[in-house]
Amino acid sequence: MSFQSLLARPGLAAGIRHLIAAKAAIWPADWARFGEVLQSARTQGVPRAELEETLLQATLFYGFPRVVSAFDVLGRDWPAPTSPTGGALPIAEQAGAGRRLFAQIYGRNDAAVRAMLASFHGEFHDFVLEAAYGRVLTRPGLPPRVRELLAAGALAVMQQIPQFVAHARGALSFGADREQLRETLVTALPDERSIDDLLVRV
Repeated sequence: MSFQSLLARPGLAAGIRHLIAAKAAIWPADWARFGEVLQSARTQGVPRAELEETLLQATLFYGFPRVVSAFDVLGRDWPAPTSPTGGALPIAEQAGAGRRLFAQIYGRNDAAVRAMLASFHGEFHDFVLEAAYGRVLTRPGLPPRVRELLAAGALAVMQQIPQFVAHARGALSFGADREQLRETLVTALPDERSIDDLLVRV
């Protein structure tokens, strides 16, 4: 489906749809689609800072190499007047905010998920809580509802189903509705046939 056709669909604000489509294009390295979405975002007044936040968050899902390429395209197609920096919570607040956000997303499964992460490796647990949640996901540049929709879209693209379910439920807990979740998947996935299979798990 063309991106302009997606923009004509109801159920999801155009600005959020731009962010979801941009993030979804990074995983398959579809830089033509990514560039198309950036151009549309720029034309329609989506703040560049929201794309920057989307790319910073994408690092947690896709890794540094993909996001280096994405920032390269962003810089080429939509140059910033000065190099962006900052925007995170004060360092002293990050750890506590990250733990609270993690608990809000995982609810009654909070302790079990943290124990699972710690069983993999203590450093991995600390990185997830301190860097991913404390430093990146708590950044105030995007609200938690939007960040969780972005996460759900990215995880659906990657076919990481348990993690998709957790973050889709997180999006709902932060105020998204099921139509917004469906439209997130319509925007992120090239094949709509899998959408109902994903939604029934949430």
